[in-house]
Order: sequence, then C-alpha cells, then structure tokens
Amino acid sequence: MFLGHAVRLTLVAAVGWLVHAAHAQRQAELATRDLATVPLAMIQRHLPEATSLGGGARQVAGGRELLDAGGAAVGVVLHTSPQGDAAIGFSGPTDLLVICDAELTIRGLSVLSSGDTRDHVRAIKNDGRFWESFVGMPLEQLAEPQRRRSVAGSTLTSRAIAAALALRVGGTAPASRFDAAPTLADLVRLFPEAAEVEADPGDASVIRVRGNDGIPLGWALRTSPAADGVIGYQGPTDAIVGFDTENRVAGVLVLASFDNDPYVGYVRDDRRFDEIYAGMTIEQLAGVDPEATGIEGVSGATMTSQAVAEGIVRAAHAHNERRVQAVPTSLADALGSWLRRIEGPQWGAIVVMLLGVLTAFTRARGMWLGRLAMPVVVFAYLGLGAGALLSLGQFAGWVASGVPPAASVLTVLTAIAVALPVTTKRNVYCSHLCAHGAAQQLIKLAVKPRRSLPARLRPWLARLPFALLAFAMLAVVLPLPVSLIDLEPFDGYLPQIAGVAALAIFVASLVASLFVPMAYCRYGCPTGALLDHLRFNRGSGRVSWRDGVLLGCLVVAALRYGSLL
Repeated sequence: MFLGHAVRLTLVAAVGWLVHAAHAQRQAELATRDLATVPLAMIQRHLPEATSLGGGARQVAGGRELLDAGGAAVGVVLHTSPQGDAAIGFSGPTDLLVICDAELTIRGLSVLSSGDTRDHVRAIKNDGRFWESFVGMPLEQLAEPQRRRSVAGSTLTSRAIAAALALRVGGTAPASRFDAAPTLADLVRLFPEAAEVEADPGDASVIRVRGNDGIPLGWALRTSPAADGVIGYQGPTDAIVGFDTENRVAGVLVLASFDNDPYVGYVRDDRRFDEIYAGMTIEQLAGVDPEATGIEGVSGATMTSQAVAEGIVRAAHAHNERRVQAVPTSLADALGSWLRRIEGPQWGAIVVMLLGVLTAFTRARGMWLGRLAMPVVVFAYLGLGAGALLSLGQFAGWVASGVPPAASVLTVLTAIAVALPVTTKRNVYCSHLCAHGAAQQLIKLAVKPRRSLPARLRPWLARLPFALLAFAMLAVVLPLPVSLIDLEPFDGYLPQIAGVAALAIFVASLVASLFVPMAYCRYGCPTGALLDHLRFNRGSGRVSWRDGVLLGCLVVAALRYGSLL
C-alpha cells in the first residue's frame, strides 16, 4: 500500500519537475529572442516615427536603436526578460516591451509574453491608467523604489510588472506603499549639515548622509516597506530613524502616511520619540518591546503613534535580518521571518483555514459549525472576500515559475490542500476550505436537491474531472493554446477580471447543484480530482487506470523536454 502510494506521488512530482524544466528552457529561449522579431507595428503604436530597427543601443545594454526613414536614431527598444523574470505575479513572470524616444523617455509599454494567467494579464492590458503612469518617465527612473497603481483583481500581476521594469534597468523591485522616497530636505531636519544623500546599494531602506566635503554624517533607516503592514487608524505611516557616525539613534522623523492627517500631525510634533530611542544602537532598537517604551500614545492620536513606534522596531529588526542574510539560518528563523511579513487581513484568512482544518478533524464537522457556519465563512471570506481558491492554472504557474513571495494566503492554502490528503487520508480543502464547494454545501442545505443522474451516465461523468486533469497536464506539457482558467469556475470569484468561460462554468455549476447535490465537485472539478488522487487510502496500493493516465502524461512530458534540449 505504502509503496503504491509513494509511486503515485513520484509520478505526479516527476511530471511537475519536467513541466518546470521545460518552462525554464522555453524562458531561456525567450530571453535571448531578437528584438527584430517584434512586429514594427507594436513599436510604431507608441513611436510612429520609427520605421526600422538599428544596431545595439549604446545607452541601454540589450536594447536596439530605433531609426526613422532617414536612418537617424529616434529611440530605443528593449524588453524586460530575463532580468525581470524574478518578478512573479499570480502564477508567473511577464516580459514587457519598452519603447523610448531618443532621450530615453518612455513612450509606451506592451506585453510581449506572460506566464501569468490570461485574465489577470488581460485586466492589466485594458487598464489605460496603469500604463499611462509610466509614459513620460525617464527610463532610469524605473530603478527608483516607488509604488505603482495596482489593478483591481490583478494586484500581484500589476506589482510584478512594475518590479520587472525596475529589475530590467538595474534597480530593485518596488516594495514600499509610499511613492516618494525620503529627500535631502527631509534628512536635513535630522542632519542640519547634510549636503547629499544616497540610497545604500546593498539595502534600499538605508540612506547614507554626507556633508559638503563628502564627509559621512551618519545614515538613516526608512521604516517602509518593513512596517507597511503596521496600521494605525486607517493605514501605515512612513518614518526614518537617523543614526550618527557612531551608529546610535540621533532622531526620528515621521514622513508620509495613509493615516488621518490630524493624527499624523500630532505625532510629528511630539518629541518623545527622540527621547525614547536616543543613543540606541540598531541592535538595541531591534530588541525594543514597542509596548514597553513608555509611550501610551500621543494625545489624540494613540493608535497612530503606537503604530509608528512598532514600525520603527520592525524596520530595525528587518534591517538586522538583512545584514545577516548571508549567514545560514535555521528553518525556524526562516519561518519566523516569513510569518512577520504576513499582514492583518491575510492573518484573518489563515485563521479561517486553521478553523477549517480543526473542524475537519473533530466532531464539529457534523455539527452546525461544520455544516453551516464554516461554509458561510469560507464562501464569504476566502471566496468573495479574498478570492482564495486553488486552481490548475495556479498549480501550473507555480510549478513552472515558482511561488510568488507575496502570495502568503494561497501558499498556506496550497500547503494544507496538498499535505493533508497525502498524510492523513482526508481531502480537507475540498470538504472544508474550497469556497465553491462551500457554496454548493449551502445550496444543498437550503434547497435539498434530490435528483440523481441516470445510472448509465454516472460512471462516465465521474471520470470527467480526471480526464480534464489529464488534458490540463498535456496542455501545459506540450504546450497547447489553452488557458487552464477556462476549465474551472474559480475566476468567477473575481468577476472584474473573469473570462466568459470561467463565469459560464461558475453559473452553470451552481445551477446544476440546485438539482444534483454537489454536482460540480462530483462531476466536474479537475483540481479536486488531483487532490483526491493524492489522498492516501485503502486502494493506494492498487494500480488504477488513473495511474496509467499519469504515466502517459509523464512519458509525453519527458519526450517534450527531450525535444527542447
């Protein structure tokens, strides 16, 4: 039994590895693509005077000159891959075409290719204001840390696009929620003799401060983005902590904030922050308990001031972690660092998941908590609220490109969904944590559907989910011109970006469940088929037709990968 189960898991893992390897090979080919293959019309849409491509651009490594009809250089074109491929959106990176004029001012951007899901990318393509935010910007300015407008329903993808552009021109991925970086005018308030400031090349949160003769006066630590998840009344606050040449705190300055203006003003005018932290080293600052600083809150702005105090400590701790990141850390340390990056609403989703797991393994699953309360919470919070549903599109993207660092909720949900069936015999995700399954459970309670399909059709329809799974695997491996999100209804929980196919399946599956109990889960869900096939059970030791299908997918994947070498 255990041997058969291990072989089954190995088959799935082997297909996944080949998908990843083939994707890496294809990305390597795309990274070396000749810009001459880009249709000229795509360039002329943003720079009409360009009539042909010239040689390599001296101003931009990897770029090509754009020439007018007379052969004069009128611009430069480049693309973000491979430098920007480290920026992963919902399920993969996006390669962007960047068109600049002769002064290297951005005239327009276009998507060349994307490993992200079609609907997320389409939502961004249709958002003119997102693209306009880059037009007219000097190319080199892309490297500066700044916050770009996020597209509703495609936050991870839009942020990844901004990060890819920054990485392409030698910068770092923008991470701060605040657009404006601290300026010399800000730092003069902490260092009156400051004449120049510059970001530390090894740490974007550190600002080096020098006097007129280039003499170091000290440095400043910016609390954003480390403290962007610390919320006062209505949002986070950006601040800087100045350190003198002896690396001791010389002052604190509150900058921009998403909190209420009057409250932020009260905190800016309160000098107790300087008194509390004055003379501390960065190590001492990182070890401060924000609740034991003596600040009970600035009068009239308690939550804002306490949030700033916590943000200072969090930024100092994050800075210390970055300083020692080259030193191997334990798994516990790495886990602790990851947990600290999770924000409040994400913790709410994770708590719902843990409640679902607890319900699945206790008698509560048969009581009102498991039968009514949890489906309502899962449908409302994880489904309509967070859009946190697993899908084949997500699995394929993560296997190919890696896990997006910002996808904390989906990472935890995926870990629960995959690990528990393999080790505990229970498919907890499908039974307790899938919002679409919860919707069908609620319909079942409310409508009490009693119809069943004809007996001769049931065996064939029961095989449909695994057949769709096999088709999806082949579509990824070969690859076929098919978007996996069109095979499932889960994008329906993000209607602002969902395609027609996903919305149609979403509606049809819920209508079907009015007549046949849990219709989609039983006869249509390929993601559920995958998780159920990984589940350890009494039949795990027997070879089934499903294993034969997986073996066939593995052979096709191996042959496809071999053809790419």
